[in-house]
Amino acid sequence: MSTRQLFNVLTLCSGTVSLVSAATLLSANPALAIFNGSFETGDFTEWATIGDTSIETEAFGSGPTDGDFQALLTTDFGSVPVSDIETFLGLTAGSLATIPNLPNVGTPTEGSAIQQTFTAHAGDILTFDWNFLTDEFTSLSEEIFNDVVLFIPEEFNDFSFVSISQMVDGLADTNSPLFIESLTDLFFEETGFQSFSYTFETSGTFSLGFGVLDEDDEIVDSGLLIDNVQLTPVPEPASILGLLALGALGTGAAFKKKTA
Repeated sequence: MSTRQLFNVLTLCSGTVSLVSAATLLSANPALAIFNGSFETGDFTEWATIGDTSIETEAFGSGPTDGDFQALLTTDFGSVPVSDIETFLGLTAGSLATIPNLPNVGTPTEGSAIQQTFTAHAGDILTFDWNFLTDEFTSLSEEIFNDVVLFIPEEFNDFSFVSISQMVDGLADTNSPLFIESLTDLFFEETGFQSFSYTFETSGTFSLGFGVLDEDDEIVDSGLLIDNVQLTPVPEPASILGLLALGALGTGAAFKKKTA
């Protein structure tokens, strides 16, 4: 290889490295991160909590889906009134009694929640894994009870939810068709892990909350497992143009030397 050919190769490589380096810098924007989204610190670092919350491992029986740890929220001892949870999550009073995609929710009483504040841009995608667990009477319980007893216990519609600032979306309640026999010793039934995805339409600072609530009663418990919370940034148009320009500069320099 001649000196000129070697110079051309090195110049082209330099342009490519510059492009890759710039892409790395643009994608590693800490302002966009959900911190400790898989709870791999083994605690709730970067998360605020209220009620009965804990960090669990695979010894719990179900999960985790990412790493060695996951968050568990329950309506067991230590739960707080629903009004306290609404205040904690920055929601208006009554928000957790009127969730559009959970129309059968009546009067939530108490529960637990966790929360983290973060920054996102329009187009960024929030994802996480969740599993709703309960000892309440469910659709699966009804199938079993109908075969063995004449008495059907009263149903209380415990539920779980996610909040993104003022938006509240139900994850599951006891009417969910997803229930299977729980893999845990603490609960009778669970939905199994499901995935949630949300694309931001606007940029800004948001509050992310997860919660689980008893409905009408405060006796029979339910729980929510959360894991693998991630925010995937989408490069802005200006950033993409910058990357293309960097690549063009490096490649152009190589061809210029080659044709000189």
